[in-house]
Amino acid sequence: MSEAWLTTEEVTELTDCSRRSLQCSRLAEMGIPFQPNYAGRPLVERSAVLRHKERALKKSGKPNWDAIRAAQPT
Repeated sequence: MSEAWLTTEEVTELTDCSRRSLQCSRLAEMGIPFQPNYAGRPLVERSAVLRHKERALKKSGKPNWDAIRAAQPT
């Protein structure tokens, strides 16, 4: 298999599931693009996972001002 795609083991670890149908569901919930092959195995590009991880890090780096304001006494 190419290094451009996650291995079966990596997809299982990423989704915390070994059933292919649930892997597809969890990848969709996480917003990670994939393409199921003929056997139903989700094919996930390694670069897509890296981009998803970078986006998650960027989102978590910003303070939630609404939550901070709500927690302050009035």
